[in-house]
Amino acid sequence: MTISSFYKTNFLNFWIRNSKNKFPQGSIRSFCFLISLATFTFSCASSGFGTQGQIYEDQRISMMETGNAASKEGIACAKSYLGLIAWGDASVEIAQKNGNIREITSIELETFNFFGIYAKLCTVTKGN
Repeated sequence: MTISSFYKTNFLNFWIRNSKNKFPQGSIRSFCFLISLATFTFSCASSGFGTQGQIYEDQRISMMETGNAASKEGIACAKSYLGLIAWGDASVEIAQKNGNIREITSIELETFNFFGIYAKLCTVTKGN
């Protein structure tokens, strides 16, 4: 067995064995805690579309447009709190039903995010 294949298959044991004397007691535990905290902090609520801001996001993204005039608008939204709880139906079908639209002329997505605490994604359909 070569050194590189041994290192690849036993990386965790190799790292722990060789790092015991290099780090003060408890620093590995502290490092793992900080990584977990950063992962939780930066993976909170997000709309998931378009450019995303960690602090604030408010945008409208056009997905489809025919160029025809529209007299009605329907909206369907889904919401998320802290990235832990999410619910809602932001489908095109629900937005079309909410606006009583038979012929869709455009579809847009509206996104909103505030500090990862609250995120909202809405589908906006326009038509006649």
